[in-house]
Amino acid sequence: MAPSDVTARLTCEVGESEIHRQESLLAASVIAPDQFGLQLAPDEMAHVHCTGDWPGLLGSIPEGSRVVITLHDCELFTGGCPYPLGCPVLEQGCLGPCPRAFADSDRVRRHKHQLLHRLDPTLAAPSRWLARLARTHLHQPVAVIPNGIPWPDRPMPRREARARLGILPAARMAVFAAHGGQGAAYKSGGDWRALWQAVKARVPKALCFAVGGDSEGREDDLVIWPYVERERLALLMAAADTLLYPTLADNHSLVILEAMAQGLPVVAYAVGGVPEQVSHDATGLLVEPGNSDAFVEAAAALLNDPARCRELGTNAFAAGRRRFSVARMVTDYLRIYRQLQEPRPARSTP
Repeated sequence: MAPSDVTARLTCEVGESEIHRQESLLAASVIAPDQFGLQLAPDEMAHVHCTGDWPGLLGSIPEGSRVVITLHDCELFTGGCPYPLGCPVLEQGCLGPCPRAFADSDRVRRHKHQLLHRLDPTLAAPSRWLARLARTHLHQPVAVIPNGIPWPDRPMPRREARARLGILPAARMAVFAAHGGQGAAYKSGGDWRALWQAVKARVPKALCFAVGGDSEGREDDLVIWPYVERERLALLMAAADTLLYPTLADNHSLVILEAMAQGLPVVAYAVGGVPEQVSHDATGLLVEPGNSDAFVEAAAALLNDPARCRELGTNAFAAGRRRFSVARMVTDYLRIYRQLQEPRPARSTP
């Protein structure tokens, strides 16, 4: 099976920004989760990525359908948590009452597991970290298929990107970026200002952009941008010296891949699947999760060492092109599709 052999009929994930909402609605048909399975023709294969109603979507799919599910967080196998940070009962399943106050968490979790057992879908996850968690909770095989993005032949020259943005060639520049910007709880968005102030105290002439929320403004050398198109973000990353990414929970971040594609080294907490993307001291810097002092010191060290930034950025671009191209991701999924076309052995009854 080649990409040209696949006919895709798209459904719609309504995006987090007005830009993505418009793109989604133009490109795809919108189907309510509990109607999804009713739209499947007998010869069609369903590839599901995410939904706000897993029980409704899974329950709508006829038994025996060929289904691939790519996990992007933990919600498929928990009682509601996308990322059960510090949950005291994570290893035992969702026990009531839920420490995060998700209603009927154990019942919801068990219902999802029953629906998954009925469908017996092929499961995939972009990171080994999430695949291990899913296998532990679902007792089903989970393939690991890292995310991929279109990779340029070379990053945009930093001097050119800065000229287009009106930034001085000699400036030291950092970027925070996440959906939701400073409101992104899992990305420590509420801490960005404080982190930047601490970095700025160590690198007085540095400049920082905080991207991804709804507001726009400037606070001294902290420039705040709302959500921007992918091309604009790529330009900003090409101009920067480092991406500051204090994520508290992550599967396989596209923001990290977008930074690597522009030769931008990343400073991040070593959580979730992030260490599978960023090699410490080779393509970026990783610090102990939640250790804000170590994060600030790592960020300041990079910003004060332009040659080290360039070295790590060059390594990041090469490693990402080798491991995280969209072509490689497509090939991996086509292999799964081919396997699903083969007759499936009868499943033994427990």
